[in-house]
Amino acid sequence: MGQRYVILRDNFTPVAGQDALTIISAAARRVRLVDLNVGGAGTSSAAQRLLVGRSTGGTTPGGAITPSKAEQTEQPAAISTTATTWAAQPTLETNAHVLTFNAMGGPNRLPGQQGRPQGLSEARNGENISIRAPAGPTYQACSISATIEED
Repeated sequence: MGQRYVILRDNFTPVAGQDALTIISAAARRVRLVDLNVGGAGTSSAAQRLLVGRSTGGTTPGGAITPSKAEQTEQPAAISTTATTWAAQPTLETNAHVLTFNAMGGPNRLPGQQGRPQGLSEARNGENISIRAPAGPTYQACSISATIEED
């Protein structure tokens, strides 16, 4: 088991067709998405959804969020990086997990799979894990928290 870190993107409105959060693995390293939570913070009840899957490419990432140490203060700083904006979005793989939630509802969760060390998704050597707002819903504010593991 590697080191675990927490990432929070709080109170933002997703944009259809764009990554709400991208986790970018470091060169010669591996990162796993272990747990993902999303909670609606909107003003009216409406179905919302995010796609969660591996992606590649993308140009000019921005809006980095520094992952926080999840286990203890003596662990090293995270090597992977994150992005909340892109000049050109990464290319999401054909298949992905779907995380649905209500714009006014409590949290919904994609838990890591017990007994499977790789968690939900894994990226290596500069690959990405994208959490993307697909076309369809009229998005309202929400918050995302993710736990990642790197080794």
